[in-house]
Amino acid sequence: MTTVDEAWRRLTVRAREPVLEQLRRAARGEPVVPALYRWDKGMDPAAPAALPFLAALVRDPGLPNREQLLGFLLLLVNAGRQEAAERRAHGWAAAWRKHRTALEPLLADPAPEVRNTAGHLVERAAPLLARIPLETEPWLRVRQLQRLGEVADPADDAARALLTDALHGADGPDAAAHRLAALWGLAALDAAEPERWADRWVAAVLDPAAPAAVDRLWTRPDGDYRAEPAREVASTARALPPRLTAHLSVRLARAARDADRPELCAAALEAGWRPLLDLPSTGPLWPATAGGLLDHPDPRVRHRAAAFLAVLGRAAAPYADALHARLDDTDGDEFLDGTTADQARWALARIGDPRVLPGLVRQLTAVERENGRGFVRGDPRRPEPYDALLPLHGHAAALRPQVAQWAREGASHARPDRHPGVRLLAAWDGPADGTEPPSDPEAAALGLLRVPPVRLVHESPAPYLRGTRAVAELSRRGPLSPGVRAAVEHVLSLDRRLSWLGDYRTVLDDERLRDTLHRALRGEAVTVPPLSHLDELDCELGH
Repeated sequence: MTTVDEAWRRLTVRAREPVLEQLRRAARGEPVVPALYRWDKGMDPAAPAALPFLAALVRDPGLPNREQLLGFLLLLVNAGRQEAAERRAHGWAAAWRKHRTALEPLLADPAPEVRNTAGHLVERAAPLLARIPLETEPWLRVRQLQRLGEVADPADDAARALLTDALHGADGPDAAAHRLAALWGLAALDAAEPERWADRWVAAVLDPAAPAAVDRLWTRPDGDYRAEPAREVASTARALPPRLTAHLSVRLARAARDADRPELCAAALEAGWRPLLDLPSTGPLWPATAGGLLDHPDPRVRHRAAAFLAVLGRAAAPYADALHARLDDTDGDEFLDGTTADQARWALARIGDPRVLPGLVRQLTAVERENGRGFVRGDPRRPEPYDALLPLHGHAAALRPQVAQWAREGASHARPDRHPGVRLLAAWDGPADGTEPPSDPEAAALGLLRVPPVRLVHESPAPYLRGTRAVAELSRRGPLSPGVRAAVEHVLSLDRRLSWLGDYRTVLDDERLRDTLHRALRGEAVTVPPLSHLDELDCELGH
């Protein structure tokens, strides 16, 4: 454990006591969570050394804080899966490969909640294949079937056979829930071929017998809510690969509309939102479906459909008239910010429809005159006025008086020179990229080749921005070198956003950065355009 203290001393994070003492207290059963992870930093360097100690603690059935430590261990493992953990906690991948099998026996633990968490930790099909036939908790067996599909190799005949048997062997009053669980697993198993199981999965979700069967089988005995297909679709989809989720969601949204199941239509839109923000390839799946839902009787569906079209931008142009018809729609989703009219107005602004220009600035800036606006950052919400107006420089002549009035109203702003209205006028009037160019732009541009095609959590993906700035600088010096052209072509081929922001802004910035890189490839001399509004939390994250 000396290595834990040595790693801990390298940290710049303050803690009330050394991590070794925290681990000792945890071993004594005290309710303490070791400070090995921070939401704004990610995994700490001491985590790999502490992993075997934590793994031994959670295997002790007599430890009173065992479930708390197991939940914390799952958090660490998820951080290691989703981040470039090695950059901050060198040796984590090797440590996890060495010790992960020691946690697999927890799948047979007497405590159902321990078995449930263990299922999220398991990364091999074999222990799940052995456990699933023995599982006595129906709600937990569902999650194990889903997890089997996520971790098994598509060529694993045993995993496919078990899931297929669960699908075809389902009978009796609970058959609908059994089929749906098996189809979750089979869809995940064949995630690279999302169409393979899409129709059968949608049919299973829409089965009239599914709500009652899901309630009986999937509700936890001591759970806080009753299981229902709509909630399960929205929550379980977050665990599936985003591309698969997008294909299933768009198919379900259309089918649920036709079957008059508004709760499932809303759940499908909720499940498809995150993949739309994360993967450029999912955008073309949605215009026709979202456009066709703008007149849906359910306000939740209309609101989310308008939000999809707003994010899709010019791809939503065929539905401009339908969006215009929603400008008086003051309904919405009670859990989301704003109304359907707000989303429709922004969608029309993204399209560049001149019908929304009169009074647009005043309507968009209403968010600044409200007291206590609340939203979840990753959910559909009203845009910051700066973000919505920035691309409309082509309509600056019509909008400039409104923006100037907005800027004058910012005289009492804490920093009047940084008021978004002032910044917007400056962005419309002059070249955007006033930052210092990299000292070695060629090397910075070539760095685009080394950026992994995954979303990094708690780690600034500044290489995309730095690399784009470097390409812009090189484009003004002359033709791009073959190596830089290859780097730009590589990053443009990635099916991920080139922005670090986790909500609608990631799409806006991705569009601007990609356009800059495309124009540089065509031989134009470019500058990096202004990017989205940043709030205080972004600054705290070091972005």
